[in-house]
Amino acid sequence: MTGLDLMKEAAMLAAMMDAPEGADPDVLNAELAEWLESVDDKLTAYWAVCKRLDAEAAQVRELEQTLARRRRYLDAQTERVRTLAGLLLMSREEVGEASKVKTPLFTAWLAETSSVAIHADVSELPAEYHRVSVEPDKTALKRDLEGGAVISGVELQKRRAVRWR
Repeated sequence: MTGLDLMKEAAMLAAMMDAPEGADPDVLNAELAEWLESVDDKLTAYWAVCKRLDAEAAQVRELEQTLARRRRYLDAQTERVRTLAGLLLMSREEVGEASKVKTPLFTAWLAETSSVAIHADVSELPAEYHRVSVEPDKTALKRDLEGGAVISGVELQKRRAVRWR
């Protein structure tokens, strides 16, 4: 029986209990007991599926971490080899050769780039060079809303969800 079927049966049982003429206690008790047993079985199945998915997600997280470590290692090695290639090209310059090498496979040269290095405290820079990021303090908002404060454009949203132990 599917979860949807169980929810439909729950609605029928609730309607039987709420009916003005009442429900036959013997029939209702038997149907209610059968429904509760089915719900317990379905919850057990749902719990098992959640456990399986959680375990698989943990394996994927572990694999992601392993791959990230491997990628960082490869990036570091690439940077090390690039540095060695740059040093070789600089050495060519020092001995009077061109710092550009052209082969059938590649062309290598020393490119010059520029970037900004800030040695002063950011607060000492003129205001036109400041970036300001504004974001809400959800912790403080929640605390105040739970304390009874009314804040325009903000509300507490309550949710209910299953928890497993």
